[in-house]
Amino acid sequence: MKSRDFSPSDKVQQVLVSILAGCETISAVNQKLKPEVQLAQLCRWPGFADQSGLSRTLDALTLMNIEQLRQAVNQILHQQGQTVNHDWRGYLYLDFDLSGLPCGKKAQYSQKGYFSGKKT
Repeated sequence: MKSRDFSPSDKVQQVLVSILAGCETISAVNQKLKPEVQLAQLCRWPGFADQSGLSRTLDALTLMNIEQLRQAVNQILHQQGQTVNHDWRGYLYLDFDLSGLPCGKKAQYSQKGYFSGKKT
């Protein structure tokens, strides 16, 4: 793995910062975080790494690294998450659509994809 401006631990930290900054995908990093030079400088980075570099770093994680991240995220979720406080005597509704029907241009996170079979 190449390490030009950022160490692998810097890149993992930048992924965590991207999550806290509201990036729901790694591809959103280039638009949301790359321009935020002052935020990067608070963490003593010259800027933010490109999303492709962050993605390659995540691909290089070992099973032990992934388990360590999972434990850290679970700890954060229990301390900060709202699901822990959900009244589980009632329902928790999840809505997802696998129909492949076209959606509007303003649909949240919509993008072209592939569905095998007959087009509707």
